[in-house]
Amino acid sequence: MALVKIPFRVIQHNVTPNGEEIVFPYNGKWYRCDINNVPEKYFTLRKLYLWLTQGKTFDESVALILSNPAEIEIDLDLCEEIPETYPL
Repeated sequence: MALVKIPFRVIQHNVTPNGEEIVFPYNGKWYRCDINNVPEKYFTLRKLYLWLTQGKTFDESVALILSNPAEIEIDLDLCEEIPETYPL
């Protein structure tokens, strides 16, 4: 298991014909991760982001400790390395 911390702000959320995924840079390389392998904290931060930037609402409360960094701990073993030309 190769857990790495990725800042939420650098993660791109994609919707593809094969489903949803996230794409992110780490250590000079790019990775994609199927949405089913993404930790729950990502979804919490994404809901907050969508509410703040697009006014989207959800049928649940979101609580965060603002002193904690907005980072997602992702297992690189569940991700696929991709070229920089991967479509976002």
